Amino acid sequence: MSAPDLVVCGSLTLDNVRLADGTLLAQTCGGNVVYAALGARVWSASVGLVSRAGTDFPRAFLDSLADIGLDLDGVAAIDAPHGLNVAFAYAADGSRVRVFPPEIMATIPPGQRARFTDHSTREPEAHYANWLAFSPDAGDVPAAWASARAVHCASMPVQRHVPLARAFAAAMHVQVDSPWHDRRTPAVDFHSALFHGIDLLLPSEADLIVWRDADPLETAAMLARVHACPLVVKRGAAGSVLIDTGGGMFAVPACAVDAIDPTGAGDAFCGGVLAAVAAGHDPREALVWGTVSSSFAVQAAGLAGLLAATPAEAETRRAALRHRIDIREGRR
Repeated sequence: MSAPDLVVCGSLTLDNVRLADGTLLAQTCGGNVVYAALGARVWSASVGLVSRAGTDFPRAFLDSLADIGLDLDGVAAIDAPHGLNVAFAYAADGSRVRVFPPEIMATIPPGQRARFTDHSTREPEAHYANWLAFSPDAGDVPAAWASARAVHCASMPVQRHVPLARAFAAAMHVQVDSPWHDRRTPAVDFHSALFHGIDLLLPSEADLIVWRDADPLETAAMLARVHACPLVVKRGAAGSVLIDTGGGMFAVPACAVDAIDPTGAGDAFCGGVLAAVAAGHDPREALVWGTVSSSFAVQAAGLAGLLAATPAEAETRRAALRHRIDIREGRR
């Protein structure tokens, strides 16, 4: 078994979404591992997934991913019902909640309300036990995949991030999404070990604010300096910012597309960044690739936009975005 060039580790989920205009989407299969893998696939034909699937997770969906060329040899079967059900209700500004307010829940037909209960809203210990059970660990990585060129670990408990980063220590690039800590025990220092084993952290602004109630870019600059690891801060419709270990910042705006469904945009962004770094590009150009990947994610409901992405359209968007940055940033 040969290793794919790019490996994405993360969770498979059953997604339940209410768009900002009130549209209820039918329950679909997704998860951060899928969105990140498809974001990487925009640029690379060699992408593998490391994840866990419960007994009732739709096999037909996994087969459809294999049919488009994703390598699923790293997806382990778990002898239990799939426990990761997620729900998002979006506001007009792109923000979202996972606990639906009563006024929104009242708009959902009674027979569908149960599926809009998000697993992450459970009591903390039950939530973490479930999240750990369906997040991959180092033992789920096929032995040959340790030689992959570049690896992204999507959002999962830091207790999974640390051993996964070590499992891919031979890779040229290992990057991790949030969290870098355990919210139940914020004083426990997991992040020193994590930062020591990775090349890039890609939190959202919200992740940084939850960890430390302060300006997220200032928090990111502090983390980059203290741990000698650059960060990319995801800012939704406002784009992204690269922060280097000296505190320097480089901003990339979002692509100019009509945003229909923001679900998975941040994960697709991470996949695009991964593909760019693996292809030998510097971090600034990697933000451009990630931004293009995220633009495909938001332009249609669910996975449709990413599945329809073509290399030609990706290159067109990349060139247009580079032109905007060159003009605004003085051709840095």
